[in-house]
Amino acid sequence: MTQQPTLFISHGSPMMASEASDTSVFLSQLGEELTPPKAIVVFSAHFDLSTDIVITSGQHPETIHDFYGFPKALYSIQYKAPGAPLLAQEIASYFKKAGLNPTLDSTQGWDHGVWIPLKLMYPKANIPIVQISINSRLGTQQNYLYGQLVAALKHDNILIIGSGGISHNLKEVFNRKPTENRVAMVTSFTDWVHEKLINKDLDALLNYEEEAPFARFNHPTPEHFLPLIAALGSSDLSKVERLHSTVEREVLALDTYLFA
Repeated sequence: MTQQPTLFISHGSPMMASEASDTSVFLSQLGEELTPPKAIVVFSAHFDLSTDIVITSGQHPETIHDFYGFPKALYSIQYKAPGAPLLAQEIASYFKKAGLNPTLDSTQGWDHGVWIPLKLMYPKANIPIVQISINSRLGTQQNYLYGQLVAALKHDNILIIGSGGISHNLKEVFNRKPTENRVAMVTSFTDWVHEKLINKDLDALLNYEEEAPFARFNHPTPEHFLPLIAALGSSDLSKVERLHSTVEREVLALDTYLFA
C-alpha cells in the first residue's frame, strides 16, 4: 500500500489562482512529483471554529470565495473536487474514540486555503477531499492531537495537508508605514521554525508563542500557524524537508514543508 507524506503549505494570496509566481509554479510541479493520492485531508487556517470539531461530509461541496477586494475574475473560479462522505465518517470515528465530539457537515464548501493550493497541484479536481476544522482557541496541544488522530490515513494513500502560512501578518502587508526591521523579524522567525523542525524540537514548536522570536509579529493570531502543528501531529518526523521557501511583499513567508 502506498504511503503518503504529510505537507504543510503556505497558501499565500488568492491571486496565486490566476497569476504566476514562484510559489504557484512550485505547487504545480509538486502535484506532478507526488504519487497521486486516493484522497486528501486538509486542515485549513480558514476553517477555524470555536465549536467542537467539524468534518466536511458532502459529496459535492461548493467553492467558497472567502476573501474581499480582489479582481472579479477570481470569484468565478470553481474547484469542483468531490467530497468523501465515507472517509469523513471514518475520521469522525477516530475522534469519537478519543472522547471528542465531531460533527459531520454536508454543506460546508472548500475555503480558499483548500482550493487555492489544490487547484495548482491537482487542476483536474478529481481527488476527493475532506476538511477537518482547527480551533485557534484551544492552543497547539489540541490541534496537534487532531493531526495525531488521522495519522494512520497516510498508510492508506491519503495525503494530509496543513494549509496556512509560515508567517501571516496581513496588517503589516498593507501598512503604509512599514515597521522598522520587519524583514529581519520575519527572517528570524522563519529561521527559528526551520531550525526547530530540522532538529525535531516539538516542545519548542508547540510553545512557539513564548519561545519563537517575534512570534506575535509574524502571527498576530494563530490560525495560520496551527495547520503546521496539525501536520506535525500526523507525522512521526522521520523525515523533515523544506521543499520551498520564498517571501512576498517583504513579510509574507511562503514556506512548504514535507514530513514523513
